[in-house]
Amino acid sequence: MTQSQDGAPEAVRRAAAAADAGRTEEARELLGGALAQDRDYEPAWLWLAALVDDDGERRYCLERAVRANPESTARTQLHDLRRVEPQPPEEAAPFADPPLPPDPVGRRLPWRPWRSRWVMALLAAAVTATAVLGLLRLLDAGEKPVHIAVVTSTSPSGATGGQEVLQGVRFHVDRINENGGVDGHPIELLVYDDHDDPGRARTVARDIVDDGRPAVVIGHTSSDTSIAAGEVYRSAGLPAITPTATAEKITAGNPWYFRTAFSNHAQGTFIAAYLRHALDKSKATVIRADTDYGRSLADGFTTAFDKAGEVHRTLTLDDRSADPAEVARAVRAVRSDGAAGAVVLALNEKPAKAVLRGLRTAGVRAPVVSGDILNSDRFADVLARMSRQERPRVPLTDGFYAASPLMTDSLSGAALEWAQSFRSEHGRLPSWRAMAAQTAADVAVRALARSGMDASRPDARERDAVRAALAAMDSPAHGVQGIHGTVYFDATRSLRQPVTIAVAEDNAMVSAPLQLQPYDGDPGVDPKAEVAAGRAVDFDGQVLMRQQIVSTGINVNEVNALETRARTYQADFFLWFRYSGSDDVTEVEFANSVDPDLDKGKPVRSSDENGMKYRLYRVTGTFKVTLDFHDFPFDRQHLTLAMRNRSLPDSRVIYTIDRRLLELDLKTSLRSGSDTNVWAERLPGWTATHMTQYKNTVGSTAVLGETDIGQSAPGIYYDQYTADMTIERDVAPFLVKNLLPLLLLVLVTYIPLYLPRSSGYTGVRVASGTTAILSTAVLLTTVTSSLPDVGYGVAIEWGYYAFILLAALCVLLALVSGRLAEGNNVVGWRNLTLAARIAYPLYCVVVVLIYVWKYC
Repeated sequence: MTQSQDGAPEAVRRAAAAADAGRTEEARELLGGALAQDRDYEPAWLWLAALVDDDGERRYCLERAVRANPESTARTQLHDLRRVEPQPPEEAAPFADPPLPPDPVGRRLPWRPWRSRWVMALLAAAVTATAVLGLLRLLDAGEKPVHIAVVTSTSPSGATGGQEVLQGVRFHVDRINENGGVDGHPIELLVYDDHDDPGRARTVARDIVDDGRPAVVIGHTSSDTSIAAGEVYRSAGLPAITPTATAEKITAGNPWYFRTAFSNHAQGTFIAAYLRHALDKSKATVIRADTDYGRSLADGFTTAFDKAGEVHRTLTLDDRSADPAEVARAVRAVRSDGAAGAVVLALNEKPAKAVLRGLRTAGVRAPVVSGDILNSDRFADVLARMSRQERPRVPLTDGFYAASPLMTDSLSGAALEWAQSFRSEHGRLPSWRAMAAQTAADVAVRALARSGMDASRPDARERDAVRAALAAMDSPAHGVQGIHGTVYFDATRSLRQPVTIAVAEDNAMVSAPLQLQPYDGDPGVDPKAEVAAGRAVDFDGQVLMRQQIVSTGINVNEVNALETRARTYQADFFLWFRYSGSDDVTEVEFANSVDPDLDKGKPVRSSDENGMKYRLYRVTGTFKVTLDFHDFPFDRQHLTLAMRNRSLPDSRVIYTIDRRLLELDLKTSLRSGSDTNVWAERLPGWTATHMTQYKNTVGSTAVLGETDIGQSAPGIYYDQYTADMTIERDVAPFLVKNLLPLLLLVLVTYIPLYLPRSSGYTGVRVASGTTAILSTAVLLTTVTSSLPDVGYGVAIEWGYYAFILLAALCVLLALVSGRLAEGNNVVGWRNLTLAARIAYPLYCVVVVLIYVWKYC
């Protein structure tokens, strides 16, 4: 030290003695002398701060002490003086910083650079976020919508299913809009009501054309209204799609009209085949309405049935009035004619209801078969309620059949998921009309996308491009993949799809126990041999395979013993079948059973009534399960029970979902079948959240070793019935148990960031980070020890890896800060430590937020 610096401590000691003796002025003078010798002598500033009376002077002295030694105890005293302006005392005036020029506006608060930077950063972030959100809103608002007109009917009878059609379209379009609409353009529906009146339908069609915004129309819902409106759409060049109208005249000669259902000719022909070969009836009486729908359906049936049987008589009614005299005359004609045979109805709901009641109360028990218009749960429910009101009770629903393009009990995959979502929103399963409307909306949106149309008011050229896109969907190769399979139009611009026959059961329509399905060209099947064996029929030059429909259900009693390493679980459940015909349909195997020879055993309950058989089995076994641990411990797993016939392919038997199961609420479906007071799921650490049952098709390889079958052979396919229970891990207890040690490590690793500036603490900081890395690795091994060797990272691992990275950065920080401390780089050490103290918790918060965003 220099001589002057050696004098400063002595001067401070003398000043301290003077202060203790009460000679304050002398002490301050001595301190001024000490500071004149060494301006950065901390004890002199601390003593002077203790002796001055003014808070501003005291703050000045303390700040100079901190400047001399950043670790000075003066730092804590400054906190209480943060609102006071510093002023140099008289003793320090000679070597104080020169004053700044006065502010012409007025006195300003002192500038605190670190506060200003944070404020500016926050302001910049807020402005940027506001600008981005505004830009996104501007861009979103700039995407003009494309318009689709939807025309339905709210007729009092509800026969056309207008409300169901509108719900089906809206439900599907809402989901399309959630996923970006048509090439980024939202879809806007323009809804109209034609009141099921042809005159009103023409007026509505002209209003749509005059509006100019719609590029395509979905509607109308009845044949008469569709035909009336179709003339307007054809003249204006506006494409239209009807989901439910089936008369031939709608699309005949009108290239602008399409339909997502079969035509009356197609369903009439199939009804004829079903009546002759499934119900074994050779004679029939047709009761039809004097409308386009009634005439075309009756003509289609008569033309086909006359080739294999006899249409004994055709009776005509007024479709709208259901005149009691006309109905009574038709009922008398059928009842008095011993050769009347089965009855085919080509009527709307109102006259059909009156005719059915009249026939059954008159004692006519012959099967009654109708077209698609009477295939609805609403109509079946009306008949059931009418039956209960009759005295004596008359079973109006017995022997009542109806054609349908789709049945909810035969849905699978995406179609079943859509139906269940529809039920969640509307409180009931979708009718075939709602599902056909969904298909119409899907086809319309695909056509809009394929046409390249990009206008909110399409011109004639753009509307013609939409029509051309629809017309191009003329084969499986050019069709669209929908939730019901590949959708494409035939030569009549009707949807190419099989006809399903439904039968009334209680107050609902379900798939009839015997169906006829067109032969699909399987080279492994000899059509002639199938016909000769009675497993198929030849009707009007077409081979139709006899297909048993088995109403199936699984009710889980208990699932337990989930072994994640072995990927197995145990299940106890009831399995039942309702069917007619051969008992071979009950010879099933469980595809995912650990024991390939697991047998369902003998039925615990059985019955045979009116040709319908019921068999109930109780099955217990261990089953294999596919587990996905990517989201562990936030994972959801699916415990499945897969069942299929041992020998019969899907052309011979289909296992449909028991309609009662589809209508169960979620809580009931998760209750034990053997004790409804308890849950079926008995897995510690898991909770069952969903239960669904569905059917799908599984197949073998094509050739199967046969050298005389070509490479294009489709193989053998089986109908598989699956019950699927979704379970979720109880995350909260798991996280508390397994993440608490990690949380403690996070805190322990953070504490060394507050150790004083000294190279002696470098080893402590390095050891803390290293210990954290090793401890985290041990904890991670413990947490994932229950998992099998999955070969991929799971969700919780990334959190542990994130902390290992953080601990490694803390080790690096310790080494760097130690070097700064050794070099007496106070400013660098302080800035690095401050940044670490802020960044550490921010890093942890970001990791937690990422997990919350992804899994909560």
